Amino acid sequence: MSMAQALIPEFDMEMANTRKVLECIPDDKLPWKAGERFNSIGWNANHLADVAGWVAMTITTDELDVHPVDGEPYKTPQFQSTREILALFDKNVATARELLENVSDEELMKLWALLKQGQAMMTMPKMVVIRTWVLNHSIHHRAHLCVYLRLNGIAVPGMYGPSESDSE
Repeated sequence: MSMAQALIPEFDMEMANTRKVLECIPDDKLPWKAGERFNSIGWNANHLADVAGWVAMTITTDELDVHPVDGEPYKTPQFQSTREILALFDKNVATARELLENVSDEELMKLWALLKQGQAMMTMPKMVVIRTWVLNHSIHHRAHLCVYLRLNGIAVPGMYGPSESDSE
């Protein structure tokens, strides 16, 4: 079994869980923030849709400069509806899944770098980037969304078993 084949079931489960949470977001709650220093529900949802696309970026490139010298910084999309966010998420997940089905272990062990103004902030194997900066990172922001939804009285779906909302 290849590394990607071992990763695909976890990828599928985490992306399905993320989609369940994204589906719960009413459009009128996208601007909601827990406080001035926090990102909005909409920012987190857009970020999650974008992060799913990082699998393709990681497999097909060797680096990303989030703020290139003399260039525009990387920006999270800013869709204004849950429908648009889900469309991007679904597209990115489908592309990622297809690439994971066909990527070699050799490619996944190649180094990938995150740069800022040409300077490496981190360098690690592509497989580690996908596990850490796609899967774990998605879980992190999905948890933010779950808290924000609950603070707004919106039921949160179970992901690793029933949620409190499921038992109501």
